[in-house]
Amino acid sequence: MDQMLTLCSTSPQRVYKTSYYRKQTKNYWARDDPAFVVLQIFLLFIASICYSIAFSVTSFGGFILNLIHAIIGNYLLMGVVIATLCRSICTRFLTVHHNHSVKQNVEWLYAFDIHCNSFFPLFMLIYLLQVSYN
Repeated sequence: MDQMLTLCSTSPQRVYKTSYYRKQTKNYWARDDPAFVVLQIFLLFIASICYSIAFSVTSFGGFILNLIHAIIGNYLLMGVVIATLCRSICTRFLTVHHNHSVKQNVEWLYAFDIHCNSFFPLFMLIYLLQVSYN
C-alpha cells in the first residue's frame, strides 16, 4: 500500500530505489510478493462494483462482463502484452551486447511490475475520478 501511495506522490522514484535495493540483495529486479497485484485486482473489483452502480447495470451478466473487462482485459491481458513487447524491445535494443561479457536480459516479471506501477496512477485517474464525477 505504501508503494501505491508513493506512486501517486511527488517522489515516485522511491519505488525504483526499492527495486534497486532488491536487485542488490536478492539479485533480481521483480517483486517476489504478489500483494501489489492482488491489491490492484481487489481495487479493480471494487471499482467494477461502483461502475455497475453508477451506470445502472441491473443484470448480473452485465456486472460480470464489466468485471471481466476491467480485470482480465484492461489489467492482466494488456499488462501481459505490454510487458512482453517492452521486454523484447528493451532486451534487443537497450542492453549491451559484447562477445566477452555476461548476456544482459530484462526480466519479464520486472517488465510486468513496471506495468503494475504505471497502471496504478492511471487507475486512480480513470476509475476513481471518473466514477466520483458521475
